[in-house]
Amino acid sequence: MRTKGETIEFRCLVRATDGKKKIATSLGAKDYLRFQASYTTILKARMTSLKKRERKEKKKPADVKQA
Repeated sequence: MRTKGETIEFRCLVRATDGKKKIATSLGAKDYLRFQASYTTILKARMTSLKKRERKEKKKPADVKQA
C-alpha cells in the first residue's frame, strides 16, 4: 500500500444482532460520538423493562458478648 502523503481515516466496524436479524455499519471518527449517544439512549430506554434482581438476605452475625 502506498500512503505516503495521504491522510488515513481509521474506521470502526460495529455489528449487532437480535438473534434473527444481523446488521453492521462502519463508523468514522466524526460519526462515532453521535452514534454512541444514540446507542446509549436506546439502551437506557430498554433497561426500564428489566426485572430487578432478587437478593438473598444475608444472615447477620450473632451479637458477640464482650467481657
